[in-house]
Amino acid sequence: MFVLSNAWRAMTRSKGRTALTAFITLAVTFGTVAGLAIVQEHTTAHTTAYEAQAATLAVRPSAATWKKVSATDASTTKYYMTWNTYTPYATMMQTAGMTLDSTSLTVTETVPARTTGKLKALDGDSLGSASDDTTGGKLLWRSFGSENAVKANDLGSLKVTDGKSLSFDTQSSSPDTTGALISAAFAKANDLAVGDTFKVAAASSASTTIELKVRGIYQYTSESTTENPVNAARNRENVIYTNYATFSAADLDPQAYDSSAAGWKLPDLDVVFSVTDASTYKTLVSTFKKSKLPESGYVVSSPSLEKYTKSLEPLDALASQAKNGVIVLLAVGGVLLLALVMLGVWTPKRNDEIGMALISGVSRGRLGWQFMLEVIFTTLPFYVIGLVAGAFAAKPIGVALASGHATAVTSGLIWQMVWCGLGTIVVLAILAALRLPFFGANTVFASGGDWGTVSEADAINAAETDSSTATTAGETDETDDDAEAKA
Repeated sequence: MFVLSNAWRAMTRSKGRTALTAFITLAVTFGTVAGLAIVQEHTTAHTTAYEAQAATLAVRPSAATWKKVSATDASTTKYYMTWNTYTPYATMMQTAGMTLDSTSLTVTETVPARTTGKLKALDGDSLGSASDDTTGGKLLWRSFGSENAVKANDLGSLKVTDGKSLSFDTQSSSPDTTGALISAAFAKANDLAVGDTFKVAAASSASTTIELKVRGIYQYTSESTTENPVNAARNRENVIYTNYATFSAADLDPQAYDSSAAGWKLPDLDVVFSVTDASTYKTLVSTFKKSKLPESGYVVSSPSLEKYTKSLEPLDALASQAKNGVIVLLAVGGVLLLALVMLGVWTPKRNDEIGMALISGVSRGRLGWQFMLEVIFTTLPFYVIGLVAGAFAAKPIGVALASGHATAVTSGLIWQMVWCGLGTIVVLAILAALRLPFFGANTVFASGGDWGTVSEADAINAAETDSSTATTAGETDETDDDAEAKA
């Protein structure tokens, strides 16, 4: 009880230092837990989570090749990918054991289209005053081969707000070959509703018209990421979406029977293969390189992995800041805590306390325990509070600052913090206790204290010795006198 009560009294006598030590411990622990959780999530996101992503593979014109494509020059469609150019890639994938079917690939084909009659396109394109013969028309017709292709639409994610989505039932005896999705803005401008019909003309010939039926009306829920200048030059509200059956029935895919198709007859073909995971994707890319693929002007990429990597950009920035913040926090906090601990035991006032205690018969060991308890009392409770608070706050902090990426604290991180924290507290406590071995006896009577000098102490001791001798002698004389009196 002596050690505990003395430690408590010492803490209450130095309220400012005690409060500052507790606050620094709390702040450093909270910040370190939250920061390390963010760094840990960043590492996981770029390693195990990345490898577990469902990867896709696409072969597309490079950025330099896309610059050669013009929305007002039909001859530049020669840079598009065609079914023939995809053949060697598909063959290699099948050789690698992949099954290529509607579930393992997504196909989109896109061509310009012209308005007919009273049908009008919305403004907002960059085609200028160029004629439809030059541009192929202000509309854009895109076909999807499957629902997966709809989800991967680079013109923006779609949400059908009225009517039905496209049908991809290829087994039906009467597949839908007229149904189309149009934007809400296009429908309003042309007074069209679900069930209405409208006609468009082919890009290659104004006399070739196709009648379509409004199956549904859509709105975009994300931005466009298309790289094709022909697509980007048009207002995406003018895009008509259909399934491949409708596209093919309108004779817009001449590659199926005529490999020499060119100009606006040639659709922009985009095939995206599903390749299981990131490891498989890397293996296929390596296989292509050995066969000197892709050809010059084209690149192999993974749209899904690129999208995932881009989604990590807020987490990347946050993790970089967190890593630097943790380093600074530990360095500054550690120095301040060490300074406060040393300040609590290496002061003239504590020298006086130590001297008084030693003179009173208190052992150095008990004083060492007292100093250790002072450190433990001012750090351990607040370390626990900071650890718990940081663990609970890490996840919402990540969600708020990393665009929804959860940065939850794992059990491994908790245990790491527990052992590191306890070790640090023990080290600080031992450093405080080491004050006692370095406390010399002459310090008790140092001139700066209240106990006088060493010479004065020697004089006092000598005087006490003489007094004791004189007292003993006096007692001896009295004893002799009493003896004589009795005799």
